[in-house]
Parts: sequence; C-alpha cells; structure tokens
Amino acid sequence: MKNFSKIALASSMLVLGVGPAAFAQKKAAPVKKTTTAPKNTPGFTKLKSGLQYKIVKHGTGKKKPAVTDHIEMYIHVVVGDSVTFDSRKMYGEKPVPYAIVAPKFKGDPVEGFMLMVAGDSAIFRLPVDTLIKSGGQAPPGMKAGQIVEWDVALVSVRTDAEEKKETEKKNAEQKGIDDKELQQYFAKNNLKPMKTASGLYYVISKEGTGEKIQAGQSVSVNYTGKLIDGKVFDSNEDSAYHHVEAFTLEVGKGHVIKGWDEGLQLLKKGSKATFFIPSGLAYGPQEHNPIPANAILIFDVTITDVMTAEEAKKAAQAKAEQQKKESEGKMAMQKLNEDRDLKEYFAKHNIQATKTESGMYYTISKEGTGENAKPGQKVTMHYLGKLLNGKVFDSNMDSTYTATPGKAPFTFALGQHQVIAGWDEGVQLLKKGSRGTFYLPSFLAYGERGAGGSIPPNSILIFDVEVVDIQ
Repeated sequence: MKNFSKIALASSMLVLGVGPAAFAQKKAAPVKKTTTAPKNTPGFTKLKSGLQYKIVKHGTGKKKPAVTDHIEMYIHVVVGDSVTFDSRKMYGEKPVPYAIVAPKFKGDPVEGFMLMVAGDSAIFRLPVDTLIKSGGQAPPGMKAGQIVEWDVALVSVRTDAEEKKETEKKNAEQKGIDDKELQQYFAKNNLKPMKTASGLYYVISKEGTGEKIQAGQSVSVNYTGKLIDGKVFDSNEDSAYHHVEAFTLEVGKGHVIKGWDEGLQLLKKGSKATFFIPSGLAYGPQEHNPIPANAILIFDVTITDVMTAEEAKKAAQAKAEQQKKESEGKMAMQKLNEDRDLKEYFAKHNIQATKTESGMYYTISKEGTGENAKPGQKVTMHYLGKLLNGKVFDSNMDSTYTATPGKAPFTFALGQHQVIAGWDEGVQLLKKGSRGTFYLPSFLAYGERGAGGSIPPNSILIFDVEVVDIQ
C-alpha cells in the first residue's frame, strides 16, 4: 500500500521525452525531419536560448501560462525518426497536466509553452548539441547532430487558485458519485456500515482489545483489497500476490492512502474490519494499474499488532540483530562445509594448495618475474573458470565464451571491486608471467545469489589464471 502522488510531468521528462515508454524507440509516422542543427529552420522563430518554435494553429485562449500556472496538453516528442513520448497513447487520449516552473536550462521547451494560449498547437525544436552544451544529459537514443522536436497542443491554462478551485469542484462531484454507488452496493449486499465525516464507510466485525490506535503508533496489518465489483487487486494473505508477511506502517504519517490513515484509527489491536473507501480518500482520478481512475476501494483488514513508535523501533532493531545473528551462523556453517569440500577435493586430486587468512586456497605453477601485482594497477589476465565438479562456465581463451576469436585478454583495475573478492585478493599473490589456480569458496565469489544460469548459489569456483601484463 503506497501513497502514490498526483501525476505531474517534470520538466526534464518533457524535455527528453522520458516516460514509461521513453526508450521504446517506436518509429514515427513518415515526416521529413532535419538531422543536423541549422541556425534557424524556415518558418520557425528562434529564441535567444536556442529553442525554435512555430505556432501551427492559433487558439482562442487569452492567457499565456506563467510560472505556478497549471496547463493541460497533448505532447508528442520525437528524436530523429524515433518517438520517445506520446501522451495520447500513454494516457488514453486524455491531456496530461503540468505545473509550470521556471525553465531549467537554455532551450527548455517550457519557455515555448509560456508563449502559447489554450487552443494553440505548436512545434518546438532544439538541437541535441544545444541540450548537451546546456548541461543536459542526453539519454540513450539521443545523439549529437539530431533534433529534438516537441509537438504540443495546449488544452487549458489555469492559475494556481483556479486549479485548486477546479480540483475542489471535481472532487465534490466525484464524492457525490462515489457515495451514490456505495449506497447502491450496501443496499444490494444488505450492509449497514458506519460513516465518518470524510465519507469513509466501515464495518467492525471484531472489536479487538485495548485503546484505539493513535497517530504515530506502528501497526501491523493483514489485508485484502478489492474493487467494488469484487475483483481483488492486492493481498498479503494470498500467496498469489507474493508478499504474505504482515504489512507494518506508522499511522497518520501519510505513508498510505487517506482512507487507511483514518480507518486504522477507528480500530484496536486484534480488530477485524472492512473499509469502504471512496476514490477521494484513495487514489482519486489517477489510474494505478490494476486500480482504475476514480475507483472505490474495499479493504478487509485485521490488526495483528500495535506498538508505539519507540517500541516499533526497538522491535525492528531486535529483528535486525536476530537476522544478522542467523545470517552469521549460516555463513559460518557454509564456510566450514565448503572448506571441508575443498580439502576432500585436494586429497582426491593430490593437490598441495596454500590457504590464506580469508579462506581461499591457491597454487602457483609458474612464479613469474618482478614484483607482485598491487591495488590500483591494471592487470591483464588469461583465465578459465570452472565449478568444483569440473564444469567450465567461463574462459577468455575459448571462443565459446568470448566473441573475440582466439585469446581476448581480460584487463581490470586491481583492488577496485571490479572483480569478485577472491580475484582481488588472489591476483595480488602473483607477478607478471605468473600462472596459478585459485580455489574460491562461495563467500569470496558470488555467494548465495550465484551468477546467471551458469553458477549456482553457494558455488565453490576454481580459476586457472595467467598474468599477461601489469601496468
């Protein structure tokens, strides 16, 4: 349960065309576009900032947007021949809201928006080179020499006060719609819930014990959330939603939707209840898949625990300490088991390996010359990696594992965590020209997470290595 904020497109999102489908790189409809940065495109006016614009349709609006004003628009962003943002597709033909802020850099299209009135359609252009020179970071898909183009249709312009008034009007209308729908639901299902002043309805099926929950207290909740049509969208009591642990939150801090923050304060430890939450106390007009816009939400909740903020802090610390202790115990046992497995491997293959303080083993078959490799130096290596059962999982000397034909030396900076811990330690035991073998327990390799599909969790790794060069 997260308290999602109202959708607002940040300036950088509009400028760079960054959205949920920003890098999909869909092809735009065939239109002739420049791929170089002319001083001024015919038919366009160039501002001092470098932004070029052309009003292609004049609207009937009277007011141009100013800083703190709110606008609604359709916006289509193209870089080269790739569409990086299309509000009509992303928001179901609804205009997107945007709060006007001062332009962030030279060429910011917000400067262009402030030249429009409601009903205008305009095209804004900016060379990617100008964007980069202004300190902007061009994301993947944008290259120097290209042009960023914003096609904008401005739907409305409102002052901050007008926006608040319009929002209050829409909220009042939606509140009436929601309440009517809830009354129909209650009549159909023979329910007689209580109603709060805010419009929240609730039924308490089990009272619980102790005092009512207060703002600032930490509560643990089991819940199932559904839409008014009965469709479940989330639950921590059903494994199908992949989080069956109790949900813990601090009440009254805005960490959850308003209906929860209010409803929880009507309950006690052990209480069972159902909240009927109108959209204004949930996610409002914003869609949060799978929750539609203006959706009424129904939650069945059980309060499993109630603590003060201090008690919750102590409980969290105790839990963390317990988890740390269990993890350390598990790690110690894993180390013992892997060391035993390595010793059995050495005995079976008649290997005389040296053990370091960390727990890795190594052998050196060729000493090499000069001094040992040191942290900070660039080391170039040949290697072959295999599991304890002999299965090879990687090598830079076999075309099966590298796209480069023949030998493709591997170079890295030693001691900079660019490789697994066993390599950072083991290579410091070698010199230029050295050959040897590292026997790495899993905690000096990829640990319990493993690596891809080739290295299972908790795998001991064996590397045959050769130091080609040290710089």
